[in-house]
Amino acid sequence: MSHVIIVSNRLPVSVKKEDGELVFSASLGGLATGLSSYVSDGKSIWVGWPGIASEELTEVDKQNITLELAKQQCAPVFLTRKQIEEFYNGYSNSLLWPVCHDLPLESGDPERWWKAYRTVNKLFGEVVLSLARADSTIWVHDYQLMLLPALLRAEQSGGHIGFFLHIPFPGVEAWTKVKEAKRLLQGMLGADLVGFHTTGYSQNFIDSSEQLKIGTGGPQQVSLQGRMVKVANFPIGVDYEKYAQAGKLRIVKQAVKQYKQRYGKRKIIVAVDRLEPSKGLMERLHAYRDFLEDSPKIRGKVVMVMVAAPSRMEIAAYSRLKVDLEKLGNHINNTYGTRRWQPLDLIIEPLAFEQVTALYQLADVAFITPLRDGMNLVAKEYVASKRKNGVLILSETAGAAEELQDAILVNPAQPETVVSALQQAITMPKKELRYRLRRMQKVAADNTIHTWASGFVKTLQKPITARPRITRSLKGKFLKELVSDFRKAKKRLILLDYDGSLVPFTEDYKTALPPKNILDLLEKLQADPRNEVVVVSGRTPDDLETWLGHLPISLVAEHGASIRNVGYSSWKTTTKRETQWKRVVTPILRKYTDLTPKARLEVKPHSLVWHYRSSPPYYAQKYALIIKRVLRPIVKTYGLQVFQGNKILEIKDPRISKGNAIARWLKKSHDFVLIAGDDLTDEDMFEVAPPDIHTIKIGRGRTAARYRLQSPNELKKVLQTLTR
Repeated sequence: MSHVIIVSNRLPVSVKKEDGELVFSASLGGLATGLSSYVSDGKSIWVGWPGIASEELTEVDKQNITLELAKQQCAPVFLTRKQIEEFYNGYSNSLLWPVCHDLPLESGDPERWWKAYRTVNKLFGEVVLSLARADSTIWVHDYQLMLLPALLRAEQSGGHIGFFLHIPFPGVEAWTKVKEAKRLLQGMLGADLVGFHTTGYSQNFIDSSEQLKIGTGGPQQVSLQGRMVKVANFPIGVDYEKYAQAGKLRIVKQAVKQYKQRYGKRKIIVAVDRLEPSKGLMERLHAYRDFLEDSPKIRGKVVMVMVAAPSRMEIAAYSRLKVDLEKLGNHINNTYGTRRWQPLDLIIEPLAFEQVTALYQLADVAFITPLRDGMNLVAKEYVASKRKNGVLILSETAGAAEELQDAILVNPAQPETVVSALQQAITMPKKELRYRLRRMQKVAADNTIHTWASGFVKTLQKPITARPRITRSLKGKFLKELVSDFRKAKKRLILLDYDGSLVPFTEDYKTALPPKNILDLLEKLQADPRNEVVVVSGRTPDDLETWLGHLPISLVAEHGASIRNVGYSSWKTTTKRETQWKRVVTPILRKYTDLTPKARLEVKPHSLVWHYRSSPPYYAQKYALIIKRVLRPIVKTYGLQVFQGNKILEIKDPRISKGNAIARWLKKSHDFVLIAGDDLTDEDMFEVAPPDIHTIKIGRGRTAARYRLQSPNELKKVLQTLTR
């Protein structure tokens, strides 16, 4: 394995002073466990802060720490108290963390925080570069070090640089409110590979990179000047076997026995998380209180155990949360408790692994409802710890919800759904809960923290085979050249996409009728005997016949499945592909159409299209990913493919493509050819076109086209210029 340098804010080893002596303790965190294989071969190293301020250390202490950590293949970055306060508590956790979790910002001095953030990222860079070799793979972790990849790239010409964000990446609107948003993105894009937990976070990142005009977004990538950055989702897992086998440990068995004595035969609801505002701890207690209020018969038969491990208590919002939790917890116990029964056991302290896994094993219900969470590994730890029985309640706003679909998914912004989930969980039949648990365990066992880590590094180390093509804006001299070529030509071919190219997209795909000026423009183009006009669309033959059938032009429907040549009234089907697969796929798409607000299902003769243009982004991204995952084995069986278009998913035979459809026209001799389109299906046309053809991409996104126009209106103006 190549030389790997792991870089994170904290090391997997912490240092503190007790009675003047240095004390080293190992971290048992999931990240340390998952990445241990990359620092256990004697060739790799982990860089981070050792957890103690420089002011507490002498130079001799620093030397001893460096020597001792080197034995554990770690290297320290020493920070002062001021740097910790301003870089970590300030910019990282009072500004970036709230923005990424849709929380209110903490008051403070962002300018001073930003200066410290830059300084600390440079300090990390100095340590990494002092250890790096020409072939090193450098893997940078999380929001505290967003600037670091670009700093490393400026100095490190060889090897690979990866960056993984463990928290959500927000939408464009939220992210661009950060004053330094562009510089932070440029820092992350210093990496060769940028990883996230979910497709939604990845797409938000790509969209922000385009919005801030840093690069051109495409499927799982951002193209920069002369360089391409891969962007992908790698959902992190847990050490499944560690949790699954923990029940065999004597110390865990002892803890289980103690908890049984403590809680008796009552149903146990467990909630384990950090004491942190985005975790929705107060909201969980409110829901539990309402559950007790609404269900008098359950009182005395259930106990909720909330473990909230304190963190970042120097930040006001965190210390306030502790006070509020204790106050609400006392209220619940005083209001509903009796001398023999306490409904809530609130534990505001970190528990050892053995204690936590013992709770997981005993708990009938895991109550995991953060307001927003990058992944939330507690949900997966609980699933891995169970044997037969156990119900998981999980926020749909946690990254883990994309994988653990058999949990009871709730919206934390709708408290009534959380209360009803508690009622459902407590009363769920054993047969159903065991079925759900088995399915979730298979998912968690297949995607562990080890497969996550190895998958990221393997992807990072793969060579980037494609080079970004240079696409010019069609204006100035490039537009003059196109117009000149058109006017000199005696035989011209004009191939035009419909939706998003000739006409703008509409909220309802059924209402995208061509305006009169477009109809007049097409008729005027075709009236010139030197021109042959073809509209190449994903629309059905019926749509194109209704809207454009009266024009003397050729029409291609369903990406090439049906063609009506100019001068003919009938359509010719290019494929007789069996479509029995629709009986299998249609019910699945109808299910997710019902679940996704404002989504629509379009049934075409040769394909099925799931439209989500009008749907809320959260639900659109969530269910688009689920549909792809559910359909994966089906499309493989039937030899189909799922195409991601502009706010659509289309399931069809991959042999049906616009590229194949236009081949018959491209074989003919023409002096001038123009092809215009806006989405992935149009890239098939650009790819088959000879390099001297005038190919035009409409809108944003990576493309094989020579030119780019920003909107259908700009294309209309170009076509109008050609008719003058």
